[in-house]
Amino acid sequence: MTAAPRIVGIDHVGIKATDMDRSLAFYRDRLGLAVLRRLAREGGLEVAVLAVGGGQEINLFARAGFDAPPGGDPVGLDHVCFAVDAPDGMDALVAALAARGAVSDRPPQTRRDGVSLFLSDPDGCRIELIVKTQAP
Repeated sequence: MTAAPRIVGIDHVGIKATDMDRSLAFYRDRLGLAVLRRLAREGGLEVAVLAVGGGQEINLFARAGFDAPPGGDPVGLDHVCFAVDAPDGMDALVAALAARGAVSDRPPQTRRDGVSLFLSDPDGCRIELIVKTQAP
């Protein structure tokens, strides 16, 4: 019998902002967090990954549209990502979650450093679970 998947820590927190430079001035310049990567994606989305310590990160996402009216795509907390120890991999994690009544509305996504699955809590907050496949 293999060990059941379990959460082992917070991997990262995603935060949506309207101005990347202003946000970096706060997180990098005022709080002293190191920028690990910064890149641009489709649709004017800017992404910056900052090291918090202990392997934990803040992922900043900036786009002017995040300040949309109610019902739009507001600024603030985007999601929390938990690192998961799943010795049998993502398929076993998906099966274990389904057995507990937790299902995702989309398939796992391969990332730079692992495979992620997104769920929503009862209030609609996005939760990401990542099974690391390599060191960041």
